[in-house]
Formats: sequence, structure tokens, C-alpha cells
Amino acid sequence: MKKIVLLISHLLLLSAATFGQSKEIYENPKYGADSASRVQCAGNLSIVSQYVKIKTYEYAYPAWREAFINCPQSSKNIYIHGRKILQDKIEHAADDATKLAWVDTLMIMYDTRLNVYKDKDVANVYALKGNDLLYYNPSAIQEAFGYLEKSIDLDGKNFSEAVAVTYMSTTQAMLKQGLIGPDVMINNYVKIMDLFGQKLAGKTPETKESEAIASIEKIFAESGAADCESLISIFTPKYEATPIDLELLKKITSLLSNTGCESSELYAKSAEALYKLEPSADAAAKLAGLFAIKEEYTKAKEYYNTAIGQQTNNDLKALYYFQLARVAFVEKDFPSVRKHCNSALALQPNMGDAYLLIGDAYVSSKSSCGSSDFEKNAVYWVAVDKYQKAKAVDPGVGEKASEKIQLYSQYYPNKEEAFFNNAIEGQSYTVGCWINESTTVRF
Repeated sequence: MKKIVLLISHLLLLSAATFGQSKEIYENPKYGADSASRVQCAGNLSIVSQYVKIKTYEYAYPAWREAFINCPQSSKNIYIHGRKILQDKIEHAADDATKLAWVDTLMIMYDTRLNVYKDKDVANVYALKGNDLLYYNPSAIQEAFGYLEKSIDLDGKNFSEAVAVTYMSTTQAMLKQGLIGPDVMINNYVKIMDLFGQKLAGKTPETKESEAIASIEKIFAESGAADCESLISIFTPKYEATPIDLELLKKITSLLSNTGCESSELYAKSAEALYKLEPSADAAAKLAGLFAIKEEYTKAKEYYNTAIGQQTNNDLKALYYFQLARVAFVEKDFPSVRKHCNSALALQPNMGDAYLLIGDAYVSSKSSCGSSDFEKNAVYWVAVDKYQKAKAVDPGVGEKASEKIQLYSQYYPNKEEAFFNNAIEGQSYTVGCWINESTTVRF
């Protein structure tokens, strides 16, 4: 009752305002073919507006229908208010058949708006149409997807983040239903991420943009489309057609890296081609890691050294030295392991993993360091020294270091061996061979 009383007062006030602008309405053909129909149209628009304001959509519908049929060009409010009115009809439908009938009416309303108003709002209208159809009639997912895609294509880099997320989630849903193949999911992901790249163009993402990107990446990862076989089959022909396309190379390497496909031949070719076009320390390090995985250690060392030479960030340079040391360890070049680890430690003194790796290199040299069991077992002293140092400088490796200390300390020389080699507990002892390092005798 309060709403009706309020509406009457609004309409009384509105009648005075309408009288003041009646000449404009009489002379404007968008309101109707003659003066009577124009006044009727304006009156209906006013009634709709007032009822929508107080959310009595059921009372707004008759006037809205009259305006929609008789003067569809008169005001965008026919479509803005009409969406709310028809959504109310859908949500209060008595049965599914009635609900779908009202959904069809809502779609017709959108089509009419698209025919009447061909302006910058077109992309937004397609987005609204797609969202509403998807929400109220999920079985029409392909049709809804088409509207969302139309919105994305029309907007380009000015697309809505919310529409982009819905577009990708709809793509995922169609993939799960078997309506599309993995190639569509992959291509749509690449398309959206390209648009994000254009939209951001060097600027820091806002919260809504970061959240949208995170959501889309999660959708893509969970879709199951991004397996190595699918990616390689889709992008190999593209690479072969344009092997020096910088943006394509970035897409290929990013997608293959994110899905664990770095060991593929396509990744290797693309990464090397990308490095030649856009050399950087980061790109060189990624290539080095790639060749290490492929057990092409000469190329791995070459690219790690290149990365070290180009990198200005000491933490990253220390990491590259450590990774170079790991390659040397695999090649059993233990002096180089220590050399590279010490270079890393000079830049990052608390890198516990570097001390652990030196200790491991010492242990691995045991059989070649000394002519007697005593001399060989003495290697465990210097190895444990490194593990203890790792534990002291880097709590993050403490558990791993403790395990190694416990394991290798049980292989120390015993007192009898020490006696016959003039080694006294607590005194200094130098381990020979390439290690050539002093330690303390203990049993």
C-alpha cells in the first residue's frame, strides 16, 4: 500500500513535468506516428520508470509492453528497465515452459535493442544477452557462448574482466560436455591472455585484473585441455609457418612451460628462436634448464654462463651459479661444483643448498681421495663440515642437513685407524686430493 501511495504521488509530480515538455514529445517521431501516440508513449515510459524505482515490476509490465511494441526507439530505459521487469517474470514463472517463454521474450528484447541502438553499448548488450541466457537456460550454452564471444570480439582490448572469466568458464563447460575439442579451449585461452597483454601494455594490473587473470589460469589448468600432446599438435604447424613470430614464440614457450612440456622438441626450438629474437638473462637461464633436462650439458653450461654474464641481480646470478654447479655435479666434475657453489655463496652467503652440494661433491669423491681406508673415510669429516655450515646459515635446509650429518658421521674413521695414522681427536687434519681442505679429527 505504501508503494502504491508513493507511486501516485510520483505520477502527480511527473504529470507537471511532462506537461512542460509536451511540445518536444509532440514533435519527436521516435515517440510515435502522431501526437496522441507520442503522448501515450511518454506516459508509459513514465509509469514504467516510477514502478521500477519502487521495484513493483509486475505493475510496470503492461506499460512497458506498450512502450516496447509501439515506440521501441523512444528511450534506452525500455531496455534497461525491461531487463529487470522480464527477469522478474522469469524468476516468478509458474512452470518451466512459462519460464522459457519469458526467456525468449528477454532475448527478443535484446535483439530489438541491438537493431535500434547501434552504438558503443553493443558489446555490453551481447554480454548481458549471453549471461542471461546462460543463467536462465543453461541448455542453450552454445548460443550463449556465441553472444559472449561476440562481446569479446567487439570490445577488443577494452573487454570486461567479468565477461572474460564467464567466456572461459563457458568454454570449459562446453569442453566437458563434449561440444568442443581441446583446441578451442587452448585457442580461447591464448586469445584472452593476448587481450590482457594488450590491455595492460606495461602497466601494473589492478586488483580486478589480477583476480580475473588468476581465475582464467585456474579454469584453463583445470580444463584438462592443456596436455602436451594437444599443445604440440596445435602449435607445431603454427611454429613451422612463422618460426620468427615473436608473440607466437612467447605463447608457445609460456604454454608449454606452464603445462610441464619443456622436454618437448617444440619447446626447445621455440625457446632458442625466442632467445635469438629477444636475448635476456632470464631467457638464457630457461634455455639452460631445458638443455639440462634433455641431458645436453654442454649447451646447458653455455646458456648458464650467458645468463650469468647478462644478469645484474645478484640473487638471480647466485641461483644461476648454483644451477651451473648442479650440471657439473651430474658430469662428476667435482672441482667445478665447488668453484661454482663458492661463486654463488660470494653473492648469497646464506644459500644453504650450495654448502649441501659441496658436501655431496666431497662424499662422491671419497673413493678417489686417498690410498687407505682412513684417508678415504676422512672425506666424511669435510663433507659434514659443509652440511653443518648449511644448517647454520640457512634454517630452510636444516632438516635435510641433519639427515646427511647423521648418515655420514657414522662412517668417520675409528680410533684404531686414527692411531695408526697419527691422527689425534680434536686436532687439525688436511684432507688431500682436489679437496685439500683442513678439518677436525673426530670419531
